[in-house]
Amino acid sequence: MRSFFNKTTARQPLSFVRSLVILFLLPAALVGCGGSDSSERTRVSLTATTKPSYVATVYGPVHYGPEFGLNMTRDDFVVFQSHATATQSVLSGQTSILGGSFISHLLLREAGQDFKVFCPFTNLDDFVIVGRNGVSQVEQLFDPDVRVAIDSPGGAGGIILNAMLQAAGIEKSVADIPNVRILESSSLRTSVFVANGVDATVLHLAQFKQSASEIPDAMIIASLYGDVPVFIKEAYAATGSWLEENQELAAAFCASVLKAARELPQDFDLYVRAVNGFVGEPPGREVLREVFDLIREYDFWPMNGGLEPESIIFMAQLAVEAGVLNGVPDPAEVVDRRPLERALELLGGKVGLPGESSPTVSKPEL
Repeated sequence: MRSFFNKTTARQPLSFVRSLVILFLLPAALVGCGGSDSSERTRVSLTATTKPSYVATVYGPVHYGPEFGLNMTRDDFVVFQSHATATQSVLSGQTSILGGSFISHLLLREAGQDFKVFCPFTNLDDFVIVGRNGVSQVEQLFDPDVRVAIDSPGGAGGIILNAMLQAAGIEKSVADIPNVRILESSSLRTSVFVANGVDATVLHLAQFKQSASEIPDAMIIASLYGDVPVFIKEAYAATGSWLEENQELAAAFCASVLKAARELPQDFDLYVRAVNGFVGEPPGREVLREVFDLIREYDFWPMNGGLEPESIIFMAQLAVEAGVLNGVPDPAEVVDRRPLERALELLGGKVGLPGESSPTVSKPEL
């Protein structure tokens, strides 16, 4: 499957982009609702390839899944590099679970699709704003001569950039950037940045580190983890009908993700093995050490579930201010908390975070 969003284009009006999303989804909805049951193989649609900063996303279900009755392999995770086409695969019954941008899930609901988030997998991330050709300040992104690459409205990159703009005290959004190229994946943005096709973009720190040697004047301008304390980057979602029929399966899947989020930050060597096994072009050990330390310091991964109403509202407000969403939804309608609560039961309750001196276990209180 390929979406028009994968093409490199100038920024389209938001209303037109939203219409394209609906155009992609409605025909797919006629094919099927993507329902399955626990006896069928669970397959997942991902909107981006696995990166070191969220390797637990796939590593968990594959390695810890059997502990919770899941039998999954890497082949059960299908990458589409587009939220629209990944969504189509769920609605047409090719896959059951959708993993991608939290804001894109909200956009789906606003477009009339009955998707609910049931398990987060990345809160903060190692995303950074990077510049070259003399671009060293966030304010320069609004210079008409500065070429900025970002993904389409609703994508994780755009929402992250909006959050960093807000943190910098800039009363503008991505929609106000005059010279934009739409490049859906961070991998594509990295390639174009290295080729001097753009002057600034949003990349993973690991991607920047791997490519910085090719760009003498490349520099980091701002970071998500250092500047934005509250964030929900990505989560797993499914249709309401699938979740009603597969509560225990969804809980087992979520438990395996949360277990990886707990185990990997405790052991650097285990983390390195996970990255080398699940990331296509893994960085060197030195870069991985830096990302690993950030994961621990800033609690990138939600070990105890998360998805607090305040965080959901904050994310939705970011999207509204950027013109991506029309309004802030009721957090209770966005999330099906039952699989998350059950996942914590399967794991024996909550745990302390990596930086805490004496981790404790307690009963789930969501």
